Amino acid sequence: RRGRRVTAAQLTAARGSAYPCRSMKGRSVRFLCVLSLLAALSGCELNRLATVTVARMISGGGSDTIMAGDPDARLVGEAMPFTLKLHELLVAELPDDPPLLLATGRAFTVYAALFVQRPAERLPDRQIEVRAAELARAKALYLRAREYLLTGLDLRHPGFRARLMGGDAAAAIALADASSIDYFYWLGAAWLAAASTDPLDITLGADVLRAGALLEQVEAWDSGYDGGAVHDVLIAYYGGLPEALGGGAPRARRHFELAVAASDGAKARPYVAMAGVAISTQDAEEFRELLEQALAVPKDAVEYRLQNTLDREHAAWLLAHMEDFFLDP
Repeated sequence: RRGRRVTAAQLTAARGSAYPCRSMKGRSVRFLCVLSLLAALSGCELNRLATVTVARMISGGGSDTIMAGDPDARLVGEAMPFTLKLHELLVAELPDDPPLLLATGRAFTVYAALFVQRPAERLPDRQIEVRAAELARAKALYLRAREYLLTGLDLRHPGFRARLMGGDAAAAIALADASSIDYFYWLGAAWLAAASTDPLDITLGADVLRAGALLEQVEAWDSGYDGGAVHDVLIAYYGGLPEALGGGAPRARRHFELAVAASDGAKARPYVAMAGVAISTQDAEEFRELLEQALAVPKDAVEYRLQNTLDREHAAWLLAHMEDFFLDP
């Protein structure tokens, strides 16, 4: 009957009933036994079981691994919108599931960075209106990611959101521990990326120090986190932060060196990120050298295959457009 739960005692009694599973053999019989058990469960319970199962598969990182190892960037880019909506459908059913919220925030951040913001920034000036619209879209996606990640952190550490959004990053960070390192990394990355899409947004501009504090905490917990991923983000963060606030090229260079060491030179991302700093210092020679190093990164690191494919593509585009970034390329 709908709504009826099968207890362990009932299941034990069923084994000796007039339809004895124990006395029958073969996989088909065991399958029928499972169906008999499921038939006793309510439709709502089955739906929730299916939802939780899919959510665990997604939040477990299996889909991320498959996408990260795919060399066909276009295939991944075209598949991700469906993946994002699947994440949101699951979140609607399981709104209090921190791992699912983490996976959803991570997916939105990756999609916005690789398949919305970067292509938009490469559009020519004659398409300036399209560029502005796509950057606004990227910003909205990053902020959506931030909301999911904040919700996940607040569920894990009640009061985290109020303290962080209230301006007291230190108090918020004090509530958490290293078990939340993934949440911190993706929240900081999404927040900084949102600010990068709109330099005129004063509110987001004022938030960068809080976002940076989250990433600094990730470094404190694990400097080699995810093959130096935290250093990849901190290169751009410190490279764009005024010296009066603790930024500047020397500090960015330190994180560049740490990023290369953490990945054993298997990622193109640190070179591309540091090339962005070379633009701000107008060092065309270093810019060229860094991008040539990015293009020389081997393609055999499976865990970075998609990322390297896209970063090498971007490095080639930057080299081909040097005159757009330097007075004397």
